[in-house]
Amino acid sequence: MLNQDVYLSISKGETFKKQNIIPIANNEILIGRLGRDTIPDVAFINQYVSRKHALIGVDSGNYYIIDLMSKHGTEINDISIEKNKLIFLQHKDVISLAKGSAVLTFHHYTESSLDKTLELPILQNKSDYIGLTINIERREILIDGVQIYLTSKDTGLFWLLHKKRGCAVSYDEIKITVWPERILHKDENPDVGREEINTLVYRLRKKLGKYGERIVSVPRYGYMLDI
Repeated sequence: MLNQDVYLSISKGETFKKQNIIPIANNEILIGRLGRDTIPDVAFINQYVSRKHALIGVDSGNYYIIDLMSKHGTEINDISIEKNKLIFLQHKDVISLAKGSAVLTFHHYTESSLDKTLELPILQNKSDYIGLTINIERREILIDGVQIYLTSKDTGLFWLLHKKRGCAVSYDEIKITVWPERILHKDENPDVGREEINTLVYRLRKKLGKYGERIVSVPRYGYMLDI
């Protein structure tokens, strides 16, 4: 019998079976790309997704995901996970394959989660929100308490710079991280020019307002987030 309280929903990526909702009925679910000899339980068509990309399993009622040494990696809530390492999933975790080539959400409704009455958030003074606030867990960026919304490319660049804040990030690393879909051949960088990178940086600086100046140029190398 299918457990309708535990399932995956697909928000991005075309699958072989045209699925949008995938109930998790078995002990393991293989996520990957359709191949001649391989038909994963969730079979994407996108060629940036590896044939055996990730595995979702259950251990004593707790669900987990493992990246199966995929080529372009797996992220949970926009945070990259280590390859071949078990990571436990929480209700509404967002699973991103190959830098957003395919995106799924994990749903796990339990009696306790349905019965629980949530606490109201504690109201704080306006002064508590002054500044640039970066919420890593929720992947949110707020300026003086107001959340700003970024495109996927803006977001990819910001989180790369934030992850390596205080360190220079090369043009090549920016290309590979932000434009993985443009990798035409193995061991080659994406076909992205400096002007396109500079334009993206300019746009991100504008969206960060007065904090945009924290993104500084590193001559003949790349950029750095100076915070």
